[in-house]
Amino acid sequence: MTYKETEALSYSGAKQILKSPAHFKAWLTAEQKDTPALKMGRLIHLSALQQEEFQRVVHVQPDLDRRTKDGKAAYEAFKAGLPADAEIIDAEDLATIQGVTASVQAAFLHLEIDKSLYEAEKPIFGVYNGVNIKGRLDLITKIRGCEAPYIIDVKSCEDASPAAFARDIANYGYHVQQAFYSTLAETGRNYLIVAVEKKPPFAWRIYSLSEETIKAGQELMDIAVNTYKMSNAFGNWRGYNPDATEISIPKWALNPDVIS
Repeated sequence: MTYKETEALSYSGAKQILKSPAHFKAWLTAEQKDTPALKMGRLIHLSALQQEEFQRVVHVQPDLDRRTKDGKAAYEAFKAGLPADAEIIDAEDLATIQGVTASVQAAFLHLEIDKSLYEAEKPIFGVYNGVNIKGRLDLITKIRGCEAPYIIDVKSCEDASPAAFARDIANYGYHVQQAFYSTLAETGRNYLIVAVEKKPPFAWRIYSLSEETIKAGQELMDIAVNTYKMSNAFGNWRGYNPDATEISIPKWALNPDVIS
């Protein structure tokens, strides 16, 4: 049984069920479309973490005018010679992927990761509070001066500065991902994020999560796991809370100068 086929709650599923069990159920059955952003993120990870596999599956399309008859024929001939799992990109995408990859490798060099213990894209399964959980770790290895292994998560982003990336952590739930991965791998606080910008100069920073951020991620994981457990037990995949809920606009919008 493949990772995808294994019935267990993942970080991605937890993000959905934290909205509502109904969102999770809809996400499970929805067709997963491979958007350009998802494809780029996937290929950045493949290049940065599994370069040999990247070289095998990724192919740069020739510079052709596919609006012409000859251009269409040449492109079809190019595709015909590729393996079934080929990923086709253009030269501009390749330059972006190579730039991000070089920065990831620079970060790894700074951390002095132990190549003999390098495990990339590692699927891992476990049980937490009576619920099957799973995750696919970017990288688990040892780093300079540390005996215990570390999980290293690679994140491409628009802005790797602390103020901007802190928002990414909150918006995308990276702290919840940390809770899942650290629970599965039993690595405790040994978790680092390598954040790399997707545009030149492909600047990078390495982040560890604060204690309060780790605690918040663990609390959200607990809510997600318990919600999943109860929804499964009673077969009730409810939507949002039906009761009337008081809501406030953001504090910045309360300033009358904002609308003047």
